[in-house]
Amino acid sequence: MTEVERTGSVTKAAANLFMGQPNLSKAIKEVENEIGITVFRRSAKGVYPTPEGERFLVRAKAVLEEMGKLEALYKQENAPGRFTICVPEAPYVPHLLGELARTLPDVNIECITAPFYLGLENVSGGICKAAAVRCPDECKDFFAALRTEKNIRSEQLYSGKYSLVFSEKSPLSEMENVTPEALSDYIRISSGDGSQSSRSEKSMTLRNGSDPYELLSQLSEAYMLAEALTEEKLRRYGLLQREISFGGSFTDFLMTPAGYKPDEYTEAFARCLKNVINKQ
Repeated sequence: MTEVERTGSVTKAAANLFMGQPNLSKAIKEVENEIGITVFRRSAKGVYPTPEGERFLVRAKAVLEEMGKLEALYKQENAPGRFTICVPEAPYVPHLLGELARTLPDVNIECITAPFYLGLENVSGGICKAAAVRCPDECKDFFAALRTEKNIRSEQLYSGKYSLVFSEKSPLSEMENVTPEALSDYIRISSGDGSQSSRSEKSMTLRNGSDPYELLSQLSEAYMLAEALTEEKLRRYGLLQREISFGGSFTDFLMTPAGYKPDEYTEAFARCLKNVINKQ
């Protein structure tokens, strides 16, 4: 029907769709009867949509576009030599990708950085067959309920605590003991993983893999709660970190669909993931 709208002719649309004009006319009539509206009117110059038909066609084109995206996604996912993974914002990720690239040198690897709930969604929705996710311990009940709801298998890999990270130019660097109250005037930067409860009315959430450390290095009035960074990374971005008692903790998991038999790519991902975590 969208082709009829585009061409303004049932005959031309039928030819473009490699079908007979009577069959297309019949199909249009059946759809109109089914949805209870008249989609097209005929005139001397061809056919045109009715007001109800225009609204229907807008929705129809949106559905077709989404179907096209879905089809392209699954063709891409199922293409030989392509592997999509999902990972958290974590210091070990660059080492994971390096080891995975060496292990699967002939494979095109796509890496998605996402908070734990989107990692679960990506696995359950077929975007990726395996994901490493980081769940703040304060969200563990919600995380467990999501795993059950989406029928996801999990394997616990690693637990840690959050440290306070800030620019070396920040006034926080002059404080011997930083308290939650002291942070109330600072901007809280997060990667959208749900790890940081609101300690300040000022916050900035980054998504889609944006680098929070680069931003943090530019904002002396900001801070993050993050896994302890390496000395090399602290020097690179001009950051300082402090151990704190109120930062909270997290646990990392390997996630795969329940009942899924891992292929060679997924097995390699799990192996490389465990290797880099064990080396920390």
